[in-house]
Formats: sequence, C-alpha cells, structure tokens
Amino acid sequence: MREYRFDVVRVICMTYLIIFFHLYGYIYPHDGTPFYTPACTALAHACLGLFTFVSGYLLGKKYCFGKFGKSDVWTFYKKRILRIIPLFILSSIALWLIDFNDADATWNGLLCISPFVDPKPMTLYYIPIILWCYLVTPLISRRGLRWRIWFCTSIFVLLLVARFLFPTIDNRFVFDALFYFVGVVSASCFDWKLNIPYGTAIKTFVVLAFVLLVAIATKYTLLYTTFRQMAVGAVGVFAILFVCESISKIGGQKTFYLISYASMACYMFHRFFYWVGEYVWNPSDTTIKWIYMAGLVFPVMIVLSYLIQKTYDSMVKRF
Repeated sequence: MREYRFDVVRVICMTYLIIFFHLYGYIYPHDGTPFYTPACTALAHACLGLFTFVSGYLLGKKYCFGKFGKSDVWTFYKKRILRIIPLFILSSIALWLIDFNDADATWNGLLCISPFVDPKPMTLYYIPIILWCYLVTPLISRRGLRWRIWFCTSIFVLLLVARFLFPTIDNRFVFDALFYFVGVVSASCFDWKLNIPYGTAIKTFVVLAFVLLVAIATKYTLLYTTFRQMAVGAVGVFAILFVCESISKIGGQKTFYLISYASMACYMFHRFFYWVGEYVWNPSDTTIKWIYMAGLVFPVMIVLSYLIQKTYDSMVKRF
C-alpha cells in the first residue's frame, strides 16, 4: 500500500533538485553564480538523504529475510535490478553522448565502483550508491531490532573507517548509507509520523525558506566545509520529512502520485531533457530562460518521464 506522504516527499525533493539546484547551472553557467552556495548544497544533501531514508524505510517494512523471515533474496534482487539497471544504463549512455559525463566516469558508474574510485559521474553518482545499499539489504533487513541495529552499525563503521583510509571514497556514499540504515532499522519500530497541524507546518516551512534565502544571500560561511553541509543536511532530512507529512494533509493525492511515479525517470534523464531544451531554444536573458526551462521544459519533462516509466514498467511485468 502506497503512503501518500512519501509521494509528497519525492515530489518536493525531486522538484528542488531538478528545477532549482541543477537548473541554476544552465542559467548561470559561470563561477560566481548567485545561487550556488553552501546552503543550497546542504539542502541538496538533505533531499537525497531523504530519498535514501524513505527507500530504506519502505524496504525495511516490506522485506524480512533470514531464518525467520519470509522474503526471498533472489526475488528482491530481481525486482531492484529490473527497476533500476536498464534505465540507469540508458541514462548513462545518454549523458555520455551529450558529453555531460566522460567515458571514464560513465564506466565507473556503470560498474558501480564510482562510490569508491575517481572519476565519479555527475548526477548519476547517486544510482551506484543506492544499488550498494540494496546489495546489503538482505543482510540487514531481518527480524529483530537488535540484528538490524548491530549489522547496520557494523557496516556503517567499516564504511566510515574505509573513508578515512581511502580519500577517494565518496562522502555522499557515507552520508546516504547512514540514512538508508536509519530507515531500515526504524522500519520495524517507528512510523516517523508527527501530527503537526497544517498551519504550524506551513509557518515552519516559511521560516525555513526565509533562513535558506538569507543563507543564500549572505553565503553563510559556517557551511563552507563538506562535513558541515552534510551535518545541516542531516537535520534537513527530518525537517523536510515532517513538513511533507503535514503538507500531505491538504489533498492533491492524484497529482502528487503522478509526479512521484515519474520522479525516478525524471532524475535519471533530466540532464538530457535540459540539453534538448537548450538545443531547441537558448535565450540569453536569464529571466526568460528561467521561465522557459521551469515553465515549459520541466512540465514536458515530467510528462515524458511518466510515459518512460509507464512504458518500462509494462515491459518489466513480463519478467
């Protein structure tokens, strides 16, 4: 059964990443852009961390492996592979063809070694990270809270030690793995619901948005390290989660579901769609380009991503 609040999470996080965080590079492609600040990066970490947390949480609730569990490991891997790998290959090839990622980064991504070695593919770096998380899921998602805590903690500590020993290991891998583990562990004992009144949630959202805008305007120096950005992002994971839960109370389930359904394909292919959008028309005025990209290219992108996902899912059902 779908949880509507998580559809809201996917839509809000995906919209921020695609329509703002990544779009600024097409509007202001040079150094010194007014939008590229540590605060924006911290929020991007929060959005992807929340994506990963939700994935771990939902899979931790749905699957239970091991001696006392009823989930089949091969069935789990088959579903994950069919859901992600073919689209990941297509998107990787597309971004290589448009020179967004070079051949070395593309191969590292396709071989799923990019979390450990350089160069790492831009944007698609996240897919190998989540695939590694899926790989260990049958080990950590078992009956019993102690088991989940023990193995998640052990794997995370090993990953953390490895990061200090080998600098090429991606910081984002460590960050996202942490929230995947938190999701899997908490799935058996906590539902992460906080009954915040809608009005309070909106007021909180407005305050958070104001703080972010101030941080963007002043280039808040406290965030000028990767560790600090991720620490703020960690707080943002749960702040966004609870705000989204409250927003989900206002309705609009069908709209959120449709956009949420398209979110994975949209994330994988949005760089290609932006490239096509620029090829069709590339106005020099930044305001006009924002309107064109956000007001026309992005909605078309959502529709096409939905169709891609729908067509692909219908093909996968045959296996």
